[in-house]
Amino acid sequence: MEYIRVTKENLEEEHICCAISNNKDVQVSSKKAWLADRFDEGLVFLKSVERGKCFIEYIPAEHAWNPIEAPGYMYIDCLWVSGSFKGHGYSSNLLSECIKDSKEKGKKGLCILAAAKKKPFLADPKFLKYKGFEVSRCSKSVLSIRI
Repeated sequence: MEYIRVTKENLEEEHICCAISNNKDVQVSSKKAWLADRFDEGLVFLKSVERGKCFIEYIPAEHAWNPIEAPGYMYIDCLWVSGSFKGHGYSSNLLSECIKDSKEKGKKGLCILAAAKKKPFLADPKFLKYKGFEVSRCSKSVLSIRI
């Protein structure tokens, strides 16, 4: 599986794979501006080389978009694999890439916002639990894994 790491340098040329699909839409330019600001905070955006919704976006937890206290952890903003990419191991592979990168950066673990039942805008808790994530002691909505 081959991925592109979106950075400040290639952000304008790359499709950001989100639910926002029209590059002329104000939401796309807003999302790209937000991403550009987050790269300086350590955001990583890794996407499949094929155009589609297959990517992971993560950041040091101290810079997460939601109020979370997880010093030394990476926070996964979004892990999204849909359409023809489903069922081919992309979710597992993207998560493995995130774990490898986070270990190299000396992080203790990963955390992600989820719900008791799968929601279209939140991570699938069954998949994450299968991968070793556990419900946080602080919040039932946060799953984490030590790496």
